[in-house]
Amino acid sequence: MENSNLIKKLVVDNFRIYDQKIAMLESIDGTNEFKKITYSSLRSDILALGTAMYKNEKIRNEKIAVIGENSVKWLITYMAVMCGVGIIVPLDKQLPANEIINLVKRANLKMIVFSNKKKELINEIKDSLPKDIQYVQMDKDDSKDISLDDMIAEGKDIINRGNYEFIQKKINPESFSALIFTSGTSSKSKGVMLSNKNIMSDLNSIYMIYKDVMGRRFLSFLPMHHTYEFTITYLAMLGSGGSIGISRGLRHLMEDFKIIKPEGMCCVPLLLENIKKKIQKTVKKEGKEGTIKNVVLATSLLGPAKLETRRKIFSKIHENFGGNLRYILCGAAAMEKETAQYLEGLGFILLQGYGLTEASPLVSGTTAKNKAYGTVGKAIPNVEVRIDITDKEENTGEIIVKGDNVMLGYYEDEEETKKVLKKGWLYTGDLGKYDEKGNLVITGRSKNVIVTSNGKNIYPEEIEAFIDKIPLVSESMVYGYEDEKKNIIVTARVTLNEEYISEKYKDSRPSDDEIYDMIWEHIKEINHKLVTYKSVKKLEIKKGEFVKTTTLKIKRNEELKNKI
Repeated sequence: MENSNLIKKLVVDNFRIYDQKIAMLESIDGTNEFKKITYSSLRSDILALGTAMYKNEKIRNEKIAVIGENSVKWLITYMAVMCGVGIIVPLDKQLPANEIINLVKRANLKMIVFSNKKKELINEIKDSLPKDIQYVQMDKDDSKDISLDDMIAEGKDIINRGNYEFIQKKINPESFSALIFTSGTSSKSKGVMLSNKNIMSDLNSIYMIYKDVMGRRFLSFLPMHHTYEFTITYLAMLGSGGSIGISRGLRHLMEDFKIIKPEGMCCVPLLLENIKKKIQKTVKKEGKEGTIKNVVLATSLLGPAKLETRRKIFSKIHENFGGNLRYILCGAAAMEKETAQYLEGLGFILLQGYGLTEASPLVSGTTAKNKAYGTVGKAIPNVEVRIDITDKEENTGEIIVKGDNVMLGYYEDEEETKKVLKKGWLYTGDLGKYDEKGNLVITGRSKNVIVTSNGKNIYPEEIEAFIDKIPLVSESMVYGYEDEKKNIIVTARVTLNEEYISEKYKDSRPSDDEIYDMIWEHIKEINHKLVTYKSVKKLEIKKGEFVKTTTLKIKRNEELKNKI
């Protein structure tokens, strides 16, 4: 067995190298005071928890769930189980009770580790779950449930008495080690089965493609249960001697930037757009839009020195993000080219990645040398990417992937596994093409494609990119509506940018009909840019927000069940 294919190597070997360096920063009881956790402490707690769990014969080689907000104890639980206890099952903390019950039963869990904020929910559903499940609360209180602190103390006592059975336990890198339920934007969640080898293969490629990013301090605010955030922020930074500051949530994000002073972060496009808009709003108030354009133009010929020059000139903007933020890794959806260019003009480095849980997750990415804005760059090392062309007119097809990062299959779903794993290739369900420089361009999801009556393919994401730029619009979702005559009507459903409307019109807000007409005028302009069969024929304005996953992607199927 190759030790380099094991997460356990990070804990047992790499963590020892960094020893007294700060591994993590975490708020104390939600306050502005953050405690610092060293690599030595983190290593000790992971191995102690693993030892205590491993002693429990009933959960050896069984599935253990972890649910709760981002925390050091969440990480400790995940790592301990992956280091040889059994199979870790990270659950989305935002799931409602009925979905948690369903997933617990599907996974045949034997233990649930939960945060104190989830205690009430877990207590509510206990009677609906199998009686043999063990419950572990992350923090100690007057509850009857055992606490993680108790288990860590027990594990340390076992180790101090000379029992190294868990620490020395050999692991098969190719065995089933993590069960991750996808959030699913178009269908029910699938259980992705990953091995240590899957995750570590992807991690080793990340080390190669993002060498300059490794070993830095990252801010974490995306959910830990997502493979994207966990692999790139947590595993990559901890494996390379970096540190992670855990944000208290979006409400405290700007304050946390100033406390943690990160050098990098993982982000989703929607949040990036919001950051850009806030910066633009501030710049506009100060009347400095022209200054930015002039600085970008004046520094564009400075080569490597342009980044540092821009950072100095726009130091006030950078101070809002702690002063050190340099690398922003964007994933989960396509990043607008204009957004990346705008933020680069201010002195940030924007890197776009493409991946999916089934590939552990990263498949391709742009780099500081190959920015290729508007694309997701080239395949990461040791991963093959091809296009199974089905639309010759658009030169587009399904993206297929091969490599050691590709999942073992879907949990207890051989039929779905056979649909996506064919002759060693993972059929992603995503559509793409290559640009003239060989960079991958994502064009949409195969399940989202609108097929017209004469067989033409329409990719909703292409049209949504135009509509989302309408100032009155917050977000859009384009879909094919079938009328009584079976004709496909290209329809745009949008939510309103209430902040923009309030600022622009103040006390004289236009009527709903007037807002509709204004948006429709913009859509008519967009239609002129599109070939006829792609033209939007119908507009719907939705009150409130779209139904979304925790990575802020619209759940299309769920959304279409809702009437406007």
